[in-house]
Amino acid sequence: MKEKLVEILKLISYYPRKILDFFLFHFYLKQRNDWNILKIFSNKPVLIVGNGPSLNNTPLEKLKNNFVSIGMNKINLIYEKSSWRPDIIACVNGFVINQNKEYFNKTTRVLILPTRAFYLGIKPRKNILFVNLKDQNKIEKNIKKVLSTGCTVTFTALQIAAYLNPKNIGIVGVDHSFEVKKGPQVQKFKGDDINHFSKDYFKNQYWGLPDLKGSEKLYQISKEYFDSIQVPIIDYTNNGKLEVFNKGNIQEIIKN
Repeated sequence: MKEKLVEILKLISYYPRKILDFFLFHFYLKQRNDWNILKIFSNKPVLIVGNGPSLNNTPLEKLKNNFVSIGMNKINLIYEKSSWRPDIIACVNGFVINQNKEYFNKTTRVLILPTRAFYLGIKPRKNILFVNLKDQNKIEKNIKKVLSTGCTVTFTALQIAAYLNPKNIGIVGVDHSFEVKKGPQVQKFKGDDINHFSKDYFKNQYWGLPDLKGSEKLYQISKEYFDSIQVPIIDYTNNGKLEVFNKGNIQEIIKN
């Protein structure tokens, strides 16, 4: 019952939140953004790092250091297992922002967050870029103006990559496989999280059920876009179930 109530509250607050986001972004946060902090990441290979269980078998600290790495959501939970750190962290999910607020408020990593992160308690700082979200299934290259939401944060990361004019894009940790129970779209995860690299990822916390078919459509849109500008995407995920992108062996991007 509580899960259903959370879902209803999310729905009925949608338009008031959209109006608030519009004014906050255009009349306050937009002026604070310093997009120059991304210049050092432009025109380089990009590595998008997902949050699947396969990340536990991915030697992140051994990967070639010429990649600009984009982590997502609670990627910081990997820090206790690895010396690797992402260059950029993207998060557009309200539940995750709230749950990971402590880290987001202290990190010096570049963060790309939605406008609502501000009223969810994230303090504006030089390393944070607030973006204006739009509900559409389209690759937006100029994320200074707008960023498409979609149903997976990996789509967000792909748009950030597009903004950076990458030489090529690699993907790791996007397993594209979840074990879920039927019920409301918003649920409280009971017990250890088996769908992510950390058992604590959503343990006893709220999350939105993944939409694998919807995600595949967004990945196809992304592939078509990057194909059109001749930027290859290679999926190096260990035993990943996603079949949209060309596959590669992780050994190909490990330091010699």
